[in-house]
Amino acid sequence: MATKPWIGAVKEPENHNEVNKEKPAENYCLEYVYGYRSSDSRQNVYFNAEGNATYMTAALGVVLNHQDNTQRFFGGGETDDSRRKTRGEMECHNDDIMSLAIAPDRTWAVTGQRGSVPMIFTWDAVTGERKARCVLNKGAGGIQACAVSSDGTQFAAVDMSNDHNVYVFDAESGQQKSKMKGDSNKIYDVCFSGAPGSYVLCTTGSKHVKFWDFNA
Repeated sequence: MATKPWIGAVKEPENHNEVNKEKPAENYCLEYVYGYRSSDSRQNVYFNAEGNATYMTAALGVVLNHQDNTQRFFGGGETDDSRRKTRGEMECHNDDIMSLAIAPDRTWAVTGQRGSVPMIFTWDAVTGERKARCVLNKGAGGIQACAVSSDGTQFAAVDMSNDHNVYVFDAESGQQKSKMKGDSNKIYDVCFSGAPGSYVLCTTGSKHVKFWDFNA
């Protein structure tokens, strides 16, 4: 006759080391990241000024040197965002990046993340160094798409709220210049006109195409 295993309460050992609640004196650094986000993003990979692939995965911007198979990153490392994340005071993304665009000269990129208080960052597309940060209001839901103007002085973003708001920011300072309701239908992509001196935007999405001129 088979016997049943004994099940009882697990007791704490009488003799054990004292509990050490201190943070370990160890740090980590990123060496290589596999994969990139593409399943739900139409803006996810470009070549930078040096001909290296620039893309995103999770909360990271990645620059891949395909000659020696090394990477540089925007973001990563240890962060304590317990008190700062609700105010958007992070130094890099703290949630999944949903969209990426690169400037016409391919020296810098702009990325937008998901989250109730989403952040947008501009960063050097060669070194990965941060340039500027923009924080949207609570409830924006995330950044579905972004784009850079033909002269590189402005960038646009579309949020994931019910209104799918369209924003324009100054590229140098990150200050918001304009905001308008986009469309009740989801917006999938946004781009600037390629004409010199033009800041006309086009948004495309479910059942619509719209053109915008915030400087008119």
